[in-house]
Amino acid sequence: MARSSGTQRTTRPFVRKHSRSPGRVLGWVAVTLIVLVGLFYAGGGWYFSGQIHQRGFVVGAPDADEFDLTVDRVEPDSVVLSGDPGADFINTDGTFGLISAEVAGVVGGIVGASTDAGRSIVERDRTPGEPLPEAGSAARLDAFVWPGDPYTALGIAYREIEYPVEGGTAGAWWIPGDSDTWMILVHGKGAPKNETLRMLPIAAARGYNLMVIGYRNDPDAPADPSGEYRYGLTEWKDLTAAGRYAKERGATDLIVVGYSMGGGIVMSYLLQSPLRNQTAAAILDSPMLDFEATIDHQASQETIPLTPFGLPTSLVATAKWFAGWRFDVDWEAMDYVAQWRDLHTPTLIIQGTGDRTIPLEPAHELATTRPDVVTLITPPGVDHVLAWNSDPDGYAAAVNAFLDTLGL
Repeated sequence: MARSSGTQRTTRPFVRKHSRSPGRVLGWVAVTLIVLVGLFYAGGGWYFSGQIHQRGFVVGAPDADEFDLTVDRVEPDSVVLSGDPGADFINTDGTFGLISAEVAGVVGGIVGASTDAGRSIVERDRTPGEPLPEAGSAARLDAFVWPGDPYTALGIAYREIEYPVEGGTAGAWWIPGDSDTWMILVHGKGAPKNETLRMLPIAAARGYNLMVIGYRNDPDAPADPSGEYRYGLTEWKDLTAAGRYAKERGATDLIVVGYSMGGGIVMSYLLQSPLRNQTAAAILDSPMLDFEATIDHQASQETIPLTPFGLPTSLVATAKWFAGWRFDVDWEAMDYVAQWRDLHTPTLIIQGTGDRTIPLEPAHELATTRPDVVTLITPPGVDHVLAWNSDPDGYAAAVNAFLDTLGL
């Protein structure tokens, strides 16, 4: 019987070791980065496109007024207010309404300012004859200056009227005048009609008939068929209806005035309304002339959530593409500057260089392209729709000079 000799050996399988070359590692890193970047732009673009739609187009209830300031002292010639440095207008110079739950008055510019324990302490001029909240009251500063209507705010007699629009009727204030020139005023997005009160004393002194209109999506008007704000794409029809109402009551010349999105409505009207040839002048305060440029301007002031980093322009571009696809946003149609060839109405634009809501560049472009019809005034450092507040006398002088030049 044969016997095995020597030690029994165990045979292990041979395993080939793959070397991880630098090129292979870099390839996997590149693929991972591409996937992460793709997810960032896809997810971020989708999210911010939703923000564009929500903030820009969705019609909602106006924000509740917040009494975010405290009246610290009321002096013979001034009033001292305190509040968080981010409270509306606390550190903004100029004329504002000072409103509490009991009292509405007017205060002037800043005469002194300091900080104490992280709170802003601001002293403002008192306006002679204006009532003010008592010391210790919660209050707020209001850029529209006066709450209420023309009579309660300014003692200007007016009538509540309705005028026919698509889908029903819209409400308006009518201030009768002794002129056959009618001025029609259009408030901004989501704003009440009292946004226009700052213009009324200027226009009423000229004897115009004044019509401050509500329009689609306002509480006193039908909704737009889309259920959304359209930045002039459809609202110009309501302005045209208001013009027809005025013409039927003897108006020979029309002057149209628009604030913020109301300026976009006026521009759309000037470009396509059948009444544009019967419109003698337009006045635009901080107008929305190019919606895409407005989105870019506001996005430049935003940061990526939970980070201190600003939004990359490429991400903003992706979000705008998604918004166009998801919500049928027609960017070209809302670029009224690009349609300058159809503009022929003498137009005054007033917009501050410190406007954080709407960029100044479209107004500059329009004024440069059409100096034959556009006059642009740019108060330095002034924020959105605050040119009157910063200098009421200067604002009135600019408006009157423009209208005097036209013989209106």
